[in-house]
Order: sequence, then structure tokens, then C-alpha cells
Amino acid sequence: MTVEESGAAVRDRSDDNRAGPGRPGVLDRAVVLLELVAEHEGGVGVREAARLTGIDRSAVSRILAQLEELGWVEQTGERGVYSTGHRLFSLVAVLRDRDSLSNAAKPIMQELVDTYNESCYLAVRQHHRLVFRDKIDCDQTIRYVLELGKPFRLTTGSAGAAILAGMPQSEVELVFAEGLERYTPSSITDIGEYRETLKRDRELGYSVSHGRWIRNGAGIAAPFFDASGSCAGAVTLSLPGYRLDLLPIDKVGHAVADGARRLSRRLGYLG
Repeated sequence: MTVEESGAAVRDRSDDNRAGPGRPGVLDRAVVLLELVAEHEGGVGVREAARLTGIDRSAVSRILAQLEELGWVEQTGERGVYSTGHRLFSLVAVLRDRDSLSNAAKPIMQELVDTYNESCYLAVRQHHRLVFRDKIDCDQTIRYVLELGKPFRLTTGSAGAAILAGMPQSEVELVFAEGLERYTPSSITDIGEYRETLKRDRELGYSVSHGRWIRNGAGIAAPFFDASGSCAGAVTLSLPGYRLDLLPIDKVGHAVADGARRLSRRLGYLG
């Protein structure tokens, strides 16, 4: 349904409904205003919307009134201040169900598995823990298997390191304050050394762990981000340690990082 087809009144058709050369039509402006309202959690007034978009104030008022009639925006609190309406929330909920994190990640994970024939895991951050939510197995006879659904500390393995590298340093320090455990002889237990490792990982765009969590395990991981810009988890290639040395690590690392970036964009991250 277009704005015109709704039956809501738009009086000045020559002003609002026709897109002249270099001039947006009413549908273009309606989309711009919807996006603006959605970006302002506390709502946005007609005067401010006109200032921010460059759309004539009277046109802003008419379009927002029509969108309110359709349920896409609503006025809450102060009269003339518009916030997101129930229909927009309903649409977002439907799209979220159709495009869950796993659904968004699976094509990216499958591509990595097809390219390198190593298992790929989707790790999700839960405050100071991570959970492996999904995986796609390779067809290697010997695999590095991680348990799904179980929370692990962020200071374990490549996935945790990648998530830490994607977090603000102030939050990382809170994780460090919980202490560093020695899982294997290769585990990093010195906070200064871990800080330097994360600094290098941020520059590379990915993290590598060789026996730091599981003695014979290895991983290459990169962080992904949600629409708010928060690190939401990591995409991880996991494999037996002896096969890590057979891979072009830098090339694989950049491929994993590229996959994580594409997942971030799919989740609405614009950074």
C-alpha cells in the first residue's frame, strides 16, 4: 500500500505527490521521515524534523499526520512529537523472525566451510560470557568439536579473544578483573600480555588461538556487531591444532573478518 492508496487526505497534490526534477515525491519524503522518527527514541517534533530533513514544515506535518493515521507513527507525550508506531514495530518483529541471527550467519559460515573445509561456529556474547549458538561441520575425519549452548568465559580461545577485541577497553578491564585462568601451558595469564595481544588482534581484524584453551585445538575468529555498535559475538573457524600450520593464516583470518563484517552489516551495523 502506498501513502496515496491509504485514503488519507493529502490536499496539495502538486506540492506533495509529484516528484519534479531533482525533487523527492511524497513517498520518498515519507520514508525519510519514518527513518528519522525511528532514529529518535524520545520522538521528534515537526519543526525539528523539517530542520533535519530540509522538507517543508507544512509537508512534514501533513505526511506525519497521514503516517499516524496508518499506524506507522504515533504522538506520545507532547502534542506534535512523533515516535515509532505499532505497525512499524510489528513489521520489525516479523522481519526479525524471518532473519534470525542464525539465518543471517549460515550462508557466511557455509562459505567459509566450503572454502577451507574446517568447521565454523557462531559464538554469541552474553555479558562476560560467550555461547556457541550454531555450527556447520566440515567433512574432515578429525574435527575440533565445541559444545553448543554452554556458557564459556571470554578469556577462552579465539572466539573469546575476538569478542574482547571488539569490546571497549573499559569493558575488557572488567573481564580481566575476574582473573585469567590457565587452561593449557599456552594460556595467557598475564593481563599486560593479554592487552598487547588484543591490541594486535584489533589491528589485524581477527584473533588466532593455538592451544590457548584446548591443548590440541586452534581457532581463527573475528567479531561481529549489532545495529547499536556493540560487539555481539564472533564468527570462528575451529580446527585441530596441527592443521592450523597448514593454512595461510593471514588469508584465512581476513576471510573470517570479511564474513564477520558482512554479518554485522546484515544486522544493521553501519560502522
